[in-house]
Amino acid sequence: MKCAIAIFAKTIELSSVKTRLAASIGKEKAEQFYRLSVVCVEEVLQDVVRQNPNVFPHWALAEEEAPSRSEWCSFPAMWTGEGELGERLANVSNMLFENHDAVFLIGTDSPQMNAKRILHSIESLEANPDLDHISGPAKDGGFWLWGSRKILPGTIWNSVIYSAATTLEELVAAANAHGDHVHIAHEMQDVDMLEDLITLQETLEQKGGDVLLTAQKMLLEWLQENNPTFRV
Repeated sequence: MKCAIAIFAKTIELSSVKTRLAASIGKEKAEQFYRLSVVCVEEVLQDVVRQNPNVFPHWALAEEEAPSRSEWCSFPAMWTGEGELGERLANVSNMLFENHDAVFLIGTDSPQMNAKRILHSIESLEANPDLDHISGPAKDGGFWLWGSRKILPGTIWNSVIYSAATTLEELVAAANAHGDHVHIAHEMQDVDMLEDLITLQETLEQKGGDVLLTAQKMLLEWLQENNPTFRV
């Protein structure tokens, strides 16, 4: 199965990032965290590709001019298009389905993700022909991963209230009402608020240095260095 993975991201010089987090720790530190998170997700996807060469990561960027920028050269880069999040999720998914058998959508809010979880989700979708979609829930009610073997209509993507405690619940219900079967996979924390940074640090410390990728070790070091700031 030829599988595309779209990583939704923003370009710091062109867009505001981690605005809720910046309200607590300041714009500069929020941007530092965001850069480290992006590199973590990038390295995880490189690990995925090493283990499964039929996986093709893409950057899905919020700004029209961003795909030509050098910081996004590691994977093919595309513009998400205009509109609200539901419309952009639909746009990217539809474009990637033109040349792939399955499409996965992820963000950069869960830098502790690992290749094993992503590969398992891909394998589950491939091994179960009756399964149309697979989702990894986020602890805040959203999702850190959504994978599909068929196009989900834009009307469904646009029917959901995003960044809400009921986001994934609404999306799954709408997909089920459409006649699609959604499997719920591994839950993971995403980072939006100050308290999420503390939980993330604890998660990375529990994994241990032998398990973490290089970028994740760098992120953990940054979290440990800035820990007093986060606890103010």
